[in-house]
Amino acid sequence: MYNPNMNDLSVIKQHLLSHFICLLKDTGITRLHDEEKLADVIQIHYLSPGQRIEQPEPQLFILIHGLLKEYDRSSRKREFSSLVQLLMPDTIWLYNQSAYHFRTRALMPSWLLSLEPSYLHYILNHPQKLKLWLEEHEVCYRSKHYLSEFLKTHTSSEDRIHLFLEEYGPYVDFLSDNEISLYTGIHSKAVQKLREIAFLYQRFD
Repeated sequence: MYNPNMNDLSVIKQHLLSHFICLLKDTGITRLHDEEKLADVIQIHYLSPGQRIEQPEPQLFILIHGLLKEYDRSSRKREFSSLVQLLMPDTIWLYNQSAYHFRTRALMPSWLLSLEPSYLHYILNHPQKLKLWLEEHEVCYRSKHYLSEFLKTHTSSEDRIHLFLEEYGPYVDFLSDNEISLYTGIHSKAVQKLREIAFLYQRFD
């Protein structure tokens, strides 16, 4: 993993931006409208474990390195999990803190980029194509909000375990037994089984 000198923010920014440009190419944007201006306005963020994203205005965020936990502070009932989803590297999403009860904090040292929506045309100066690109990432991001509900439509705990690990297998050590139990709807013994087989779902790519 890249470990830049914390004091050299220009080097860090260039590294993160280069990664983002490669990510854009993977998502179909092979040429930026104005890379120089994008580099000027895009912001970098470092979150230490436990630190939250504090962004009152809507921003496009890109997680380059690390792991974030999105949680619902309004969940107070015992049968509901506060865990909404885990955000993994290369996730692109429009974060609107005022629109949701959700909060987002780092589970490990994390590097992000952010961009004000008014600067998105530096990425792609074609309104319709930009709209479709944003919608594609929004669907991916918001679909995870319903994963817990989807898991609970399966009567078999084996199916719930498999589907949960397919998504979050490499990261179960960052979640408590109670979080996993409430999120998946499985009992404590099944959570222990889930932890025992989680290594089978590790990603090595």
